Amino acid sequence: MTGQVLTERAVTAPVLTVRDLVVAFPDRRGQGRRVVDGVSFHVAAGECVAIVGESGSGKSVTARSILGLAGEGARVSATELTVAGQDVLSLSGRSLRRLRGGTVGLIAQDALVSLDPLRPIGREIGDTLALHTGLDAAARRARTVELLERVGLPEADLRAGQRPGQLSGGQRQRALIAAGIAGEPELLVADEPTTALDQPVQAGVLRLLGQLRDDGTGVLLISHDLSVVLGIADRVLVMTDGVVVEEGTPSEVFERPRHPYTRKLVDAVPAGRPRGLPLSAGAPPSAVGPRPAAATPTAVVERSGGSGTAAHEATKPTFGEVLLEASGLSRTFQVGGREIVAAHDVSFSLRAGRTLGLVGESGSGKSTTARLLLGLERPDAGEVTLLGEPWSPLPETERRPRRSLLGAVFQDALSSFDPRWTVGAILADAVTRGRSTRHGPVRAEVSELLDTVGLDPALATRRPLHLSGGQSQRVSVARALAADPRVLILDEPVSALDVSVQAQVLDLLDRLQRERDLAYLLITHDLGVAVHMSDDIAVMQAGRIVESGPAASVFESPGHPYARLLRDAVRL
Repeated sequence: MTGQVLTERAVTAPVLTVRDLVVAFPDRRGQGRRVVDGVSFHVAAGECVAIVGESGSGKSVTARSILGLAGEGARVSATELTVAGQDVLSLSGRSLRRLRGGTVGLIAQDALVSLDPLRPIGREIGDTLALHTGLDAAARRARTVELLERVGLPEADLRAGQRPGQLSGGQRQRALIAAGIAGEPELLVADEPTTALDQPVQAGVLRLLGQLRDDGTGVLLISHDLSVVLGIADRVLVMTDGVVVEEGTPSEVFERPRHPYTRKLVDAVPAGRPRGLPLSAGAPPSAVGPRPAAATPTAVVERSGGSGTAAHEATKPTFGEVLLEASGLSRTFQVGGREIVAAHDVSFSLRAGRTLGLVGESGSGKSTTARLLLGLERPDAGEVTLLGEPWSPLPETERRPRRSLLGAVFQDALSSFDPRWTVGAILADAVTRGRSTRHGPVRAEVSELLDTVGLDPALATRRPLHLSGGQSQRVSVARALAADPRVLILDEPVSALDVSVQAQVLDLLDRLQRERDLAYLLITHDLGVAVHMSDDIAVMQAGRIVESGPAASVFESPGHPYARLLRDAVRL
């Protein structure tokens, strides 16, 4: 597609036109609070337009307004809001339902919430096919498997019969993408479609979205991941506080940003930033200074000046005490009459003051390994030792006195909280390990924890649903620190956060590790995050660790073909 053809389509036949969009929600005084204020753009058939911005910028509300899903109580107005020639604001409820899934497909961010936990994912896709195609039952089943294969889900025929809770986060997201494209929509609204995906699968999904775009589908992409935007977008809009502050091609916006907010987003990207260098705007260098054991990949050293070899030789590793050690861990599951190897002969150690990054594709066994370390799964073989003493597979009654030495921070902080409890109650429960939460000293500890993770102690009175994504994850970190652990298991701790909030959380984790000499196991599908945060890397595939070593050597000269595939997928 040439630029001239694209321009003609954008002018003569846009599949989406938005002019002067305003979305307001009533505040406590009953007045309208504008979260989207005068936004205008269009998407042509065969074009991908991306909207980027931090949490609360208004980008997702903008996208959902197109489907009549702005939210309860929303007041939506626009000079023009049309999809495929239909005036969205004048459509009835029934007409809007016909629009969704048929003319407009939606790929939402949170697959666990968007998918029915009681139904197999094949039913979710099949329902869309039943509503928007003339296929019979047999053809729908075949088409469902074809769609799951198209989005890169392995063993698609088996997965089609599984419920969301039986799938990994990345597998659920791919199922959601398959449902979004099932009706062959003219416009695809993709709201953070690759958030839970590892880099190789993410690249495959982007190729799929690019193919749909090239075949004539208009794509509106909402993303906090700038590498995703660079890989597919024809035009980029940068939003903050409900307004568009910058617009242009990806190269114009990210290579030559004009607005200070855009520059802040670009500077917060971890890929290419040396270990220990702060990402957050305004973070003091002393808070996250140079590390004595920094492992610096070649691409990173080139960005900061100098050679990878010289930098590696100049920073001799300092090895701390081994706090946790896994030896020969294995775990298999029976799924649909088949044996799934989730972990096989997994061995590594976590040392004080150091981070081991565990990377690999969705379903490779990373989260199962985390559960084995935490004692939430019992290994079929192998053992875990904590501070030199047996930990797993001991029964929980014997582990409980030492449980406080091991903490965890998970991907979806919000779902790990009791929504009925305040932040103060959540942290007090962690501090007292379930005992009384009424004493003054406990309240003081809660305030100290909130201050430690950079939150106002006044947030103790709020409930989780009233927190932003970044605040929720900081509370999750505070809860993990409440019992003064020596080891933290970080399972995708920043994958759901926009780039600027991600930078703040990563800087926070780095600072806390320095202050408390913590050992981290960082599980992530984002290799830019892994390179920035890790001293050592272990690459996992099909339940096995296929390569491990210092971060520099693993990413500069990977020996295993899969490790090379991961390295090549990183856009440094």
